[in-house]
Amino acid sequence: MTALPYFCGPANMKTQRRPFFTTSRIKVILFNLALLIVLLWGVEMLLWRLFPNYQYYYRTHPAQPDLEAVLAKSDTAWLRPHDEFGWVCQQKSSLPFPSPPIDGIHYQINQEGFRNAFNFADSNSMHKKRILLLGDSFMFGIYLEEEETITARLQKAKGADYQFYNIAVPAWGLDQMYLAYREYVSQIQPDQVILAFVDDDLMRSLEILYHGCGPKPCLKIEDGRLVPNHDNPHWWEYLCWNNQIGNRFLRMHYQRKARRLARFMLTDIIKRELTQGRQLALVRIPAWVDLEAKVSRKRFSMSDLAMEYQLPYLELYDTLAALPPATYSEYYLPDDGHFSAAGASMLADYLDDWIE
Repeated sequence: MTALPYFCGPANMKTQRRPFFTTSRIKVILFNLALLIVLLWGVEMLLWRLFPNYQYYYRTHPAQPDLEAVLAKSDTAWLRPHDEFGWVCQQKSSLPFPSPPIDGIHYQINQEGFRNAFNFADSNSMHKKRILLLGDSFMFGIYLEEEETITARLQKAKGADYQFYNIAVPAWGLDQMYLAYREYVSQIQPDQVILAFVDDDLMRSLEILYHGCGPKPCLKIEDGRLVPNHDNPHWWEYLCWNNQIGNRFLRMHYQRKARRLARFMLTDIIKRELTQGRQLALVRIPAWVDLEAKVSRKRFSMSDLAMEYQLPYLELYDTLAALPPATYSEYYLPDDGHFSAAGASMLADYLDDWIE
């Protein structure tokens, strides 16, 4: 008996595939998208109710529509534009800082635009121990008399055998401190470098201008080196700016970006100092509001970097948080948040122990 051949139809017959975007699938996708939008809208409304005063974060950028208007509103009566750093202080004894209006404070500003009683170009301190201090308004000593500043207290404690160089300017970001270090380190040839920062200094490094001060340098990491950053935000950043859900994720993205940039700049300073047989010391200064709220913001800490290179590092939040909350007001100016004379004295005492 002959076996019948297996028959599977015509040789050119192809299996018919069902299209992916069928009407039923499209309906399911649209339904889920609509449901997601409704849920996100509900969460957004809830956040608006719970946090009506939420501070939205917007990164300043070259294509900002109101850039000229922002610059026009800048209160520059106290500053002098600087091609590389953005700004330094005007060389006059009375500086009208915008807020809060504290009058009668005397500031000694040298020709370079920093709070020092001498000009760097005229300094003859090669026979002394030279200490370079980098920072913002805290190290500058805003709203403090000359004898109350950290620099003056350290100079008094260490005596005539030491010379302190205060390269700190109000509203500076960490990038401006880095550029100032690069500019002056070879001229000063310090025996020790101390950099004090607040958390906001890291975020300022992402900006192309600081509100109230004007344009500033902005850097980014590209191919393992720092280059000027003139980038505009991506389309998804624009989408996240004006809603609380997206803005919270965007803020975290910028914080990670700012921390990465800060580590890169600080590492460069550390390596430059090590090649000279010196050591960088770091201080992180907490905000008064963070102390009261018991918010440590460890994501801005540089303790891991200090540990990696075995640097002196002061996490001032831990020191102050261990004190009774009622004592916080002793170290900060009321209605402002900068160090009081007692706060400057406290930090000067810590630094005094570091300086050899």
